[in-house]
Order: sequence, then structure tokens, then C-alpha cells
Amino acid sequence: METMQPTLKSGRNTWDRINMPVEEFQDRVIRIRRAMKREGIDVLLLYGHGFNKYGNYCYLSNYVIRLPQGAIVAVPKRGELTLLFEGAVRGVSSVKKMTWITDVRAGADVSKQCVDYLAEKNHRSSVIGVVGMDRLMPHHQARFFGDSLPGCRIISADHLLQEARMIKSEPEVMQIRRSARIVRNAFAFVAGTSFPEPDERFLEAAIRREARLEGAEDFRMMIARPGKKSWSFSPPTTRKNPADDRVIIFLAVEFERYWSEAIRTFSFRGGAFTEALSDDMQTLSVGIREELTVGNKTSQFTQSALAKIAESQGEFLLDYGWGGGIGLSPEEQPALAPDNQTILREGMTLALRLGIHDRNLGAMMKGDTMYLSRKGCEVLTR
Repeated sequence: METMQPTLKSGRNTWDRINMPVEEFQDRVIRIRRAMKREGIDVLLLYGHGFNKYGNYCYLSNYVIRLPQGAIVAVPKRGELTLLFEGAVRGVSSVKKMTWITDVRAGADVSKQCVDYLAEKNHRSSVIGVVGMDRLMPHHQARFFGDSLPGCRIISADHLLQEARMIKSEPEVMQIRRSARIVRNAFAFVAGTSFPEPDERFLEAAIRREARLEGAEDFRMMIARPGKKSWSFSPPTTRKNPADDRVIIFLAVEFERYWSEAIRTFSFRGGAFTEALSDDMQTLSVGIREELTVGNKTSQFTQSALAKIAESQGEFLLDYGWGGGIGLSPEEQPALAPDNQTILREGMTLALRLGIHDRNLGAMMKGDTMYLSRKGCEVLTR
């Protein structure tokens, strides 16, 4: 779910080599190179941009850029990897503290840097696999890149990395558990704290502070007031919380590169927020969660979930969808959509969002970050 994001990434930004050891990245490189060999790719370029779309290059480097700019990890068939980022040369030493890659280069335009790198490494007539460039790179940079390599065959390799990123390793799952714990504790703070008629920005500042104190690297929040005739999620404003008001809060937190999210519906009475879901909605939520089973297609999940909603005589809030994968990006594959044929597999982490309009109680939403294992679907943010 898209919301406002900072123009400068602030707060905690560390590399805990115990939680995410060097060997984890080296194993990923081995798997990626096997896939490159199968598809005849000489050099793979992993591009990302900004604070939401850094997952491609971060997957092999652990690096995340602190400005809304771009970065690339270049993966040759053999030899060392190279990290190219948009920024000043004086920043190279600090970047090296965040990554195991030793060849780190800074520049004003990552597209030009990449062309220079390929010329230096004699890849002017190679098969170049690109990840993220078509969707994320600014048009003028992508055009320059393509025009500068007439002797290369450039092919899309997005599927190659998406397949790898969908299935989380044990260290990745542990990082997502840690970010999920921050989200869970943030909602516990909301429900356990007295707020005498706070405005939304005051509430956001209080929750953000709690998340930062627990180590959050990034924090996102949106609020919806379903009691209004025409409502939607929006960033917090100076609106106050009137008595007996129903409020839906969306929170997303990043901890050491990995995201978790959750959604809760509250009522505000007597200066306190109380979670407000009907028993039917709670039961429906559990039933739909049970459809997230290993081996099911995502399309099968949505069909079964919609059938359960129809049985409950509720109306599905289609605008906010079902969600999808979550990890190094707030939104990643697989999408939980009726036309998606991706098979749910062990090791996937998913953000599931359920929104229902009850004829008597109005709109209610509940969302959580899930982990799929052989034992079933585990809720990480509960």
C-alpha cells in the first residue's frame, strides 16, 4: 500500500553480521549464477531506486541507498560483484560498512556508470540480463543505457530475481519476524495508551517514536475513517479523533532492510483506542487465513476467500485488494490476485489485507504479515 515516504532516509541503518551473515549473500550469488547460466546471461544487472524499490540490488549487496536515487549491483558469470550507486565519492567508505562487496563505485548517473563498467570489463558484445530497469529506472537513463550498447543483447531477467526473492531463507524470515514484532508492539502501544483527543499527527509521532526506539529503520502510517460517506486511507493530518469514532490504522515498518505490515480497526472512546472487530469478522478472518496453504495457487486463494465472504453476507472492499508478498520491499511477488497463477510455496512471507463492509457495523479491516511453512500459515504480527 503506497503512502508518503521520506526524502532522506533517517534513523537506524546498520548491518548486523550475526543476523545476516556474509555467507547468506554468497549463497544467493551461487544460486543466481546458476540461473544466469541456464539462461545464457553473461552479466546480470540488478537495479533499484529510492526507499521502497531497493530490494533488487539489496538482495545481493545488503546495501540500501539513503536518498531517493538509484543503485545497481553488477553480477558477472565469474569474479567479484560491483556495486554502483548515485552519490558522492566521499560516501564510498560509509557504503562499504553496509555491504560485503569490495568494488563500490559512486557517480552522478548510475546508467552512465554501468555503461562505463561494461566497457571496462569487455562486455560490449555480451548478453546482459537486466532486472528492474524497465519498471524503475528513469526513462532518460534507460534510453541512454540501451543506446550505448548496440553490440549487446539486452534481455529482461526480472523473473529470475523474483523467483529467488519470493522464497525467504531462515535469516530473512528472522528479520521479518523482528520487523513484525515492532508492528505488533506499536499496535499494543496504541491500545494501551490514553490519548485525550489526539490529532492524527500527534498519534503518528507517538507511534513512530515507539517504533524507532525498537530499531525501526523506516516507518509508514496511514489512517482511514470509515464512518464518513466517502472514505479512503490517507496520511495523518491535524484531524482530531472525536468520541465514538471508528478508525482504521495501517502500519508498515522496516527493520534491517525487511518490512512487515498490519492493519487494525479501532473505536475511540474515553481517550482510548479499542480494537473493534465483530465476532463474525474475527471468524471470517481466521477462515480466510486458512486458505493460505502451500500448494494452492494465489487465484485459488482469492476464489475461496470471496466465497467465504459471500457466505458471511459481507461486501468485500475491493479497492484495497488482498495484498501479496512482503520482504525487502513493502510490496513484492506474488500478488494475491484472481488472475495470478503463482503457486504458494513454503518460505513465502505475505501481507494479507481483509476489508469487509458490514450492513450494520460499516467498514472493517484487518491485515497481518504471514509466513507460510509446512505446518501452515503463521501470523507474525499477531
